[in-house]
Amino acid sequence: MTEENHKPTTTQKILAAIEPLIYARRKLTMGILLVLTVWFAWEAGHIRRDAGFDKSIPLEHQYMQVLKQYMAEFGGANTVLVALIQKDGKGDMYNEAFLTSLKTATDEVFFLPGIDRSRVSSLFTPDVRYIEVVEGGFAGGNVIPAEYAPNPEMFALVRANVGKGGHVGRYTTKSQNGAMIYSELLEVDPVTGEKLDYAVVSKLLEDKIRGRFTNPKKYVYKLKAAQDGLAAGAVVGEGFVDLGWKLRLETFEVNGPAKDDGSAPDRIKVKGSDVAVEFIDNPQYNPDINVHVIGFAKVVGDVIDATMQVVLFLILTLFMTFLLLWLYTGSMKLAVLPLVCAVTAVIWEFGLLQMAGKGLDPFAILVPFLIIAISVSHGVQYVNAWVGEITLFKRNSFDASLYTWRRLAVYGTMAIMTGFVGFALIAVIPIDIIREMALNASLGMFAILVTNKIMMPIWLTWIDIGDPEAFRQKQEQRDSVLDPIWEFISNVVRPTPAIIAILAAAALYGWSFWKGEGLQVGDSQDGVPELLPDSRYNQDTNAIGRNFAIGTDIMKVIAEMDAEACVRHDMMDQVDRFGWRMENTEGVQSILSLPWAARQVNAAFSEATPKFKVLPRNQYTMVQAITPIPTSSGLLNSNCSALAIFVFTQNHRASTLERIVHEVGTFNKENAAEFYEVNKDVNEGYCAEKLEKRRDAGRTRIAREKHIEAMRKKDKTLTDEKIDTNPKVIELTKAADAAAEAHKAMDKACPVNFALASGNVGVMAATNEEVHRLEKPILYVVYAGIIICVFLSFFEWQSLVAIMLPLSLVSWMAYAVMTILGIGMKVAILPVVALAAGVGVDYGIYVYATYADALAAGFKSREAYLKTLKLTGKAVIFTGITLSLGVLTWLWSGLQFQRDMGKLLVFMFTTNMIGAIVLLPAIASFILKPKELAPGEEPVFKPRH
Repeated sequence: MTEENHKPTTTQKILAAIEPLIYARRKLTMGILLVLTVWFAWEAGHIRRDAGFDKSIPLEHQYMQVLKQYMAEFGGANTVLVALIQKDGKGDMYNEAFLTSLKTATDEVFFLPGIDRSRVSSLFTPDVRYIEVVEGGFAGGNVIPAEYAPNPEMFALVRANVGKGGHVGRYTTKSQNGAMIYSELLEVDPVTGEKLDYAVVSKLLEDKIRGRFTNPKKYVYKLKAAQDGLAAGAVVGEGFVDLGWKLRLETFEVNGPAKDDGSAPDRIKVKGSDVAVEFIDNPQYNPDINVHVIGFAKVVGDVIDATMQVVLFLILTLFMTFLLLWLYTGSMKLAVLPLVCAVTAVIWEFGLLQMAGKGLDPFAILVPFLIIAISVSHGVQYVNAWVGEITLFKRNSFDASLYTWRRLAVYGTMAIMTGFVGFALIAVIPIDIIREMALNASLGMFAILVTNKIMMPIWLTWIDIGDPEAFRQKQEQRDSVLDPIWEFISNVVRPTPAIIAILAAAALYGWSFWKGEGLQVGDSQDGVPELLPDSRYNQDTNAIGRNFAIGTDIMKVIAEMDAEACVRHDMMDQVDRFGWRMENTEGVQSILSLPWAARQVNAAFSEATPKFKVLPRNQYTMVQAITPIPTSSGLLNSNCSALAIFVFTQNHRASTLERIVHEVGTFNKENAAEFYEVNKDVNEGYCAEKLEKRRDAGRTRIAREKHIEAMRKKDKTLTDEKIDTNPKVIELTKAADAAAEAHKAMDKACPVNFALASGNVGVMAATNEEVHRLEKPILYVVYAGIIICVFLSFFEWQSLVAIMLPLSLVSWMAYAVMTILGIGMKVAILPVVALAAGVGVDYGIYVYATYADALAAGFKSREAYLKTLKLTGKAVIFTGITLSLGVLTWLWSGLQFQRDMGKLLVFMFTTNMIGAIVLLPAIASFILKPKELAPGEEPVFKPRH
């Protein structure tokens, strides 16, 4: 051979530089990694839950810009609804016990943390009013007067006022046997700048509201022994829900003893283990009512409550994997090692996430499992290859680890980097929760690189296999049992079976494209899809939907017009016609708008004559009709430049939302065209510019509010005076004023713009549109990243064809399977199909690399693939089956989301495995050719890199 043949490649130079760091200084390297692991474990112990409403919605979407622009006037979509309903056979709600419970519940909701108190509304709040025609004019007032006292005459008065105010079906049930409390949550405390803890809100909703009225017992928590100046037996807390074993995890915060100087007492924290529980009768228990609570905070709380179950399923999966690994390797040490590396990777992942200032969102709790799955996949490959080095080449533990590292370092590292790139690229989706999932998964992939490519090789050098010859014989005996299976599978590289496999894959591609077209974007069923259909939350949702006319799904469409335009008939008529269009759209239950309310008032002025239930054409009569309707109704803002049309939908299925959004867009176009026909002084271009200036005014105002919010969070002692004199605030205030003036200067009237959208259904519509827009592009972006990494692994086009075709087939088949199973494409699912590709590409790279190396060594096609199956293929099959069996346990989860993910991941783990074992070699057999050997030359297997 010439000197040129001995010249090391760039890859070999890199490996030669890294190798001493792992093997020459094993103890030092492992010591550093263990210290880091302990540090990350400490950091991971401080990781916090980080649920958020705003980060789960596409804030950059135009609908959400409208929501934020008008949130101060019309509220947002982060609602909490509490319904108290009499049990069957218990009569109507007009009795002392029910109304007392309703008032108490209203007060409790009012004082919940994070509640926007200006938007708490029930029969007991002053914004719920009635108007009636009396001799000499109008009379009106609060539905429940301030002088309310529980007596039959007052109950009759309240019943009459509810009817006069038109509140039946909205604030009371249709049969008037229950009532609703409406409220909205603020994501961030406007005073302190602190983010809302949804877990605390959910817990209080259960304890202070549901438990207060449905539990006959009250729980009083008293100190077992004196502590910090508090006497033994001092009451440190009360509640209406039995905490059970969770009491030990609780911390009670109470005032300490009074100070001599009269200053505020210190707050003292008491651990749950230091208190005793006393059970007493609950004086507010009402056996005649059911309490129903729904809202984003409650969903988060229910998901968090199921977290322990998710963790138990994860532990069960790890235990099953351990047993199968033990069965596979015949060694407890070798079975434990991949799991230790996987758990260590998750510890690093959580530690790094905490150090990055992020928390763990309850809806992203499945990401750690994907990290464990990928880590186990790499770990099994490494252990399998290490055992092969010992049995086939009769090496000792150290040499087996060294040669395994040399053979798998490049391919394994590039497989991990491919997954890293795939995960990182989903961060292009403009939804914060997905970006956090991308960061979370990327940190996990970095941790896998460390644990599987540095830690595991070092640990394997220290594994004592006892008698090497006995170990080899044992492994050979175990492997020989499956030799007939490997012999059979290796036939797939013969021409006829390979063609059959490729044709079958082509047919599956066609079926997947056809069936996947029916994939539903958004929710495909009623209720909250993250929870089981029979979960308490979904039962509460159904109960409210059955008993109230308005339902729980609300879209607020904002009618944008000039200031004071609501006194003009031509403008109000456009809003009225829009309301009629919406009310007659399939899927809409009812609507509520200012023109609807104005018609009721106008008829009342005419002795309730039905023919006067119209919008008055006279401007002064219009003023008379809308004057009694306050801004607190949520139907109009202070200067009447924006009106909210409440569209109550029958459900929030994606098909319903698409239909409504389409009708809104169609009406906007038709209405504008009619307006321009009559009003020749304006045109579409002028009105589009005017609308953009309105949006700009909203954006600059929101930017100012966000800056002030950040200032308050950074310094909680800031006064309003300091904020107003802050240079940045002054600059933003000037920009907001200038934008408002620029919009005001365009004073020509334009058609009413019906802007989508606020309310929970508006948020869903925006999210569905964003998911629909990105579902395919994000898959293409992820695959583009994977293609680049695969090419960099081998620098040959054959690798792209052989690895990517099976991988892409599985992704398209996943869409078809989701259609069959009725799983809608949602924000939480959007990254999963991309993330699961990270497991599939591992399988493909390992199988292709070994097969190509064997062919390059001179083995014939079938021989080469038989060798591949014994070296890496069997590990791929084992990993696919093991992970699928582990995920299969999720089908018994208490979370519907986890069940759906279990079905999807079982399918993807299994089909990725089949694709790598069957389709990949079938394709590769046609595009890779074995090396031609010289006469008498024997093939010798060795890595090409």
